[in-house]
Amino acid sequence: MAMPPPILVEEDSELRRGPWTLEEDTLLTHYITRHGEGRWNVLAKCAGLKRTGKSCRLRWLNYLKPDIKRGNLTPQEQLLILELHSKWGNR
Repeated sequence: MAMPPPILVEEDSELRRGPWTLEEDTLLTHYITRHGEGRWNVLAKCAGLKRTGKSCRLRWLNYLKPDIKRGNLTPQEQLLILELHSKWGNR
């Protein structure tokens, strides 16, 4: 009986680790602009990134997505936090 061919596993050394470069951010942003979000493992390969799908998803959702609100809390947001904390405590 013939043995099935071995499953090829990408070596971790081919994946880039550490801080993202501006070039990687640009590649990810342009790819998502053209093709949309989702199927992150496929996206990472098709965009030409040597990152995992999870890494691409986290980078997009936490840093690059245009509708991320950055900056200080507004006074209304601070009041809401204080009101909810007094009502619910540390849960």
